[in-house]
Amino acid sequence: MFNTVTPKVVSVDFPNQVQIDVYLTTESTQEQKLKKKVTLTNYIKKYPSGWKKRLELANLLYSLGEWPEAIKEYQQVLIKKPKLIEIWLKLGHIFYLQGAKNQAILAYESALSLSSNQGTQQQIKGLINAAQRRYQTAIKAIQTATKINPHNPNHWLSLGLTYLQVESPVAALQAFEKFLTLQPNDIKALQYSHDALLAMGKIDKAQKKLKIAQQLAPDHINVLERVINHRLRQRLVQEKEGQITWELIEQVQEFAPDVINTKCLQAYYHLFRQDIPQGLAILETFINNNPYNPGGWYHYAHYLFYIGQRQEAAKAILTAYQLYQNDWQINRSMCEILPSVGEVERLRVRTLLTDILDNFPERWTVWVTTGRVLVEHFHEIEHGSYLSAQAIDLQPQLPDTWFHHGRVLSIGGKYREAIEILQEGWQWLPQEESCLQSVLLAAQLGENYQKIGEKSPSLSWWNLAAYHAQKMLNFHPTFANYWQNRAEQALQKYHHYDKKIHKV
Repeated sequence: MFNTVTPKVVSVDFPNQVQIDVYLTTESTQEQKLKKKVTLTNYIKKYPSGWKKRLELANLLYSLGEWPEAIKEYQQVLIKKPKLIEIWLKLGHIFYLQGAKNQAILAYESALSLSSNQGTQQQIKGLINAAQRRYQTAIKAIQTATKINPHNPNHWLSLGLTYLQVESPVAALQAFEKFLTLQPNDIKALQYSHDALLAMGKIDKAQKKLKIAQQLAPDHINVLERVINHRLRQRLVQEKEGQITWELIEQVQEFAPDVINTKCLQAYYHLFRQDIPQGLAILETFINNNPYNPGGWYHYAHYLFYIGQRQEAAKAILTAYQLYQNDWQINRSMCEILPSVGEVERLRVRTLLTDILDNFPERWTVWVTTGRVLVEHFHEIEHGSYLSAQAIDLQPQLPDTWFHHGRVLSIGGKYREAIEILQEGWQWLPQEESCLQSVLLAAQLGENYQKIGEKSPSLSWWNLAAYHAQKMLNFHPTFANYWQNRAEQALQKYHHYDKKIHKV
């Protein structure tokens, strides 16, 4: 067994009353930390001029999620020890997560002025640029750090995480793999490698990474969440397999009983067992108890949208947005959910589209979502198609970008252009295995050829869609069955049409 520290999840209160769930690494139980907090507080009251115990208290408050109090204690330590670079970095990290960009930059700049190591300086410059949302500049700085200190694993981890911020799984994976050559049993890097591989469609390799992580750290909450998500995707929610899935969810419940990720796992477990009200009740209880948690409203909105309650979903995602406008997933979901529920909401989204592109230009999903909304709901075909195409410019090695842009072109009636894009995307698929993107690209090609009346290639692509869907049965049976049925219906139409011609 690999001895690892299991992260805990705490709900952090931000200055504007918003609550955000944060994963923090700690070796102590909550009860131990609370007792230690009392001891350290009493000690500091008795000896207020000391800084070591105050720093210990600040770190403890940080691990408890009591960040405003932690900030005050860190700042008190800096009065005594202004050259402690790790405190400036910790403050920068806290301010960055809170969305306090200017304060984060000031803290990082203070750390930069104290550093004498060129590699560390470049990494801090990367943090500063990331706080300013200048991600490409941040990446270049951290790449320089990896060249100066190629054996420093922190530089490679930081580079991989920054690539994930711009939805670049191919480059992120390369950084994480380099990190793993230096620290092969690192659970965090194994998890992120799994996520990057999954985004690239490399399912077998992704599952191998997760299996290694699970063997090394079976009680690690982040590993458990990924394992459970795989089981839910496989619909392992009935009988013996369902009991195993539920026991894993209960295990996560012990580590994080009152956070939204845990509630989502419970809710979707019930949903996939056809107990929709029970799943809904779990999420409703969470948002009633945590009305300032935007993540709760975000996931509640998606659950409602999934079960067809679109008006309620729109209200929920609007609440999430009002609480936390800086989250790209909430912004993107606004654009996806609101247009489906009425003219007022559609017009509201129209005003948001420019803002979302200005605020999150590094994310390809934002461009393709904006393009699709313009084409599908506002019939701005040329403008929407142009915006959607930027996704490919951002991530040309990712099959998903080609598929989604091809889909936008198809919605806009540009079938031949869509075919060219989708065929190019086919070249970026993993060669050694089937994946979700294999099914989607093949089906979209079959449909587009059908639209322009070219029977032979349409048949070929629908057959390929059915073949790859069959391969996905173990990974995602619901998805696989849906696309097998779609392919079968398309093929039957051609067969029925041929019979009619023969009779005539």
